[in-house]
Amino acid sequence: MTAWMGCLPVALLSVGLGFLPMPARAEVSASDMQLIQKLCVASFNNAFAQAGKEAPEGMGAFTCDCLGERIKAGDGLGTARETCTMEATRRFPTSQS
Repeated sequence: MTAWMGCLPVALLSVGLGFLPMPARAEVSASDMQLIQKLCVASFNNAFAQAGKEAPEGMGAFTCDCLGERIKAGDGLGTARETCTMEATRRFPTSQS
């Protein structure tokens, strides 16, 4: 048996448990969160205005709070946006007319 064969179970276990070095997740500062909130609210309001619709009460705040929290938790912008949009749509149904 070669020397590397004895290390294989430990390497597989380390990978399975997440012990291998991974790049550190960047921290999101308070000023970053304020900017994310400001841009999110502006984008949210603009999307409803362009659609000629009024957003349900609380939907914008919920969506943008969700986005900030998901980004803070480590989600990428696209994933956070998709998750929060789906959740907001589920919680705040809008008329399709």
